[in-house]
Amino acid sequence: MPIYQRPFMKGKLYIHFTVEFPDSLAPEQCKALETVLPPRLSSKLTDMETDECEETTMHDVNNIEEEMHRKQAHAAHEAYEEDDEMPGGAQRVQCAQQ
Repeated sequence: MPIYQRPFMKGKLYIHFTVEFPDSLAPEQCKALETVLPPRLSSKLTDMETDECEETTMHDVNNIEEEMHRKQAHAAHEAYEEDDEMPGGAQRVQCAQQ
């Protein structure tokens, strides 16, 4: 039974927003936005916050996914090559008879 027919059943609500930001704003528009938005946070970091920061380089997610798939395929291929390199193949173990 779908959730909409059960008024006390809670579900997840997903909202997808598409926001188009303008290239520039006039000073009057900036002031109008400042009146409706929460106050600005301090842009200056404390020494403690700066010490906790870590410098990083951003990468395109699509390229990372492709690289991960390539590495996984390469690792799987290497695993098969290692099996082929073992002399005499795999050793067989038999159960002891009692």
